[in-house]
Amino acid sequence: MSRFTPRGPTDFAAASSIVSLAASLAARFGAGGAVPALRDRAVAEALGASRGAVFVLIDGLGESALRLHQPGGTLAHFHFRSLDSVFPSSTAPALSALSAAAPPAGHGNPGWLMWSRAAGALIRTLPMDLRADHESKVLARDTWCWSAWTTRCRVPAFALLPAQIAGSEFSRHSHAGTTIIAYHGLNEVCDRIDEVFDDVGDEAFVFVYLPHFDTVSHEAGFASERAGAVVCRLDAWFGQLVERLSARDALVMATADHGFIDVTDRDQLRLEDFPQLAACLELPLAGEPRVPFCTVRMDEQERFAEIVYSALGDAFDVHRSQELLEAGWFGDGHALAGRLGTHVLVPRRPVTLTDTLDGEQPMRFIGMHGGTSKDEMRVPLLVARRGAPLR
Repeated sequence: MSRFTPRGPTDFAAASSIVSLAASLAARFGAGGAVPALRDRAVAEALGASRGAVFVLIDGLGESALRLHQPGGTLAHFHFRSLDSVFPSSTAPALSALSAAAPPAGHGNPGWLMWSRAAGALIRTLPMDLRADHESKVLARDTWCWSAWTTRCRVPAFALLPAQIAGSEFSRHSHAGTTIIAYHGLNEVCDRIDEVFDDVGDEAFVFVYLPHFDTVSHEAGFASERAGAVVCRLDAWFGQLVERLSARDALVMATADHGFIDVTDRDQLRLEDFPQLAACLELPLAGEPRVPFCTVRMDEQERFAEIVYSALGDAFDVHRSQELLEAGWFGDGHALAGRLGTHVLVPRRPVTLTDTLDGEQPMRFIGMHGGTSKDEMRVPLLVARRGAPLR
């Protein structure tokens, strides 16, 4: 499994990431982003020539999954180019990047689990609660320093979200400035989009979030038959969406927040099985199972890498968090100060490392993401204008 260079998995200055895609949308409909817009003349011209846009985020459908499951389908027909995700290649930092049009160092959401100085605890950044106490909620205003670019949107903006997350604290913050519309099933999404444009006209921005592939891939593996069946359904749905919008002056764009790999059971490592490693830590693990953030005791920091390699072999590279920040792995900005622990473990192969707190169930997901492999980092950009692919 190939990896990216030590400079970091995403070159934000190259303007070829999902952050630059968000910056392109913000520049067209809002007020620009913290990174350059996509350096792609065809995309810029198509956005400029369209009165509105529908932007679909298909959670987890990376390039490798699309090639595996539907290489000759409708999604592939509208494939325009590839983009990079952010690091870690995971939903929490990627969704925040799309909302803020800024990289993780600019928006401050580094992963599923994060140390919050305001809460004095580890929080789950999407449910916006404490890791050890899911009944204790945290507020966006106490946690995030970014505002959604849609708060400055010059056209009516809408976000179509699954009903179970439509009213959440994170959704309200990351989609501020939009009218949030809850949906209960994929079959009703196209109808809701039609209703939006029927109501306000073609000059509108519509964000659509589809979690279906991500959910099944975690449980069954991204290469599984179940995951393939979901891609087949999404392929048919996207064809329906493009057809129904073909008479409207609204550009259709779709991408993913990250890709996937599958991790065997023996490579799903437990911190509890490595007591010498666990004894080095002041706090439970944060970040992602693929990219654990470690807060190491001061007296163990100098030899922490040696301890990790002794315990885990070739599973992870060990980096000081500050070194990755300075090298640009998280992009430009200062919003991650104090949120990465002292060290970050970056996987060398398909492996995870997790711990379990009292009251938590051990995690056993097959499909995973967060690392720097191309399977996790590379996502497709699909574009359709008036029913035809962008070329």
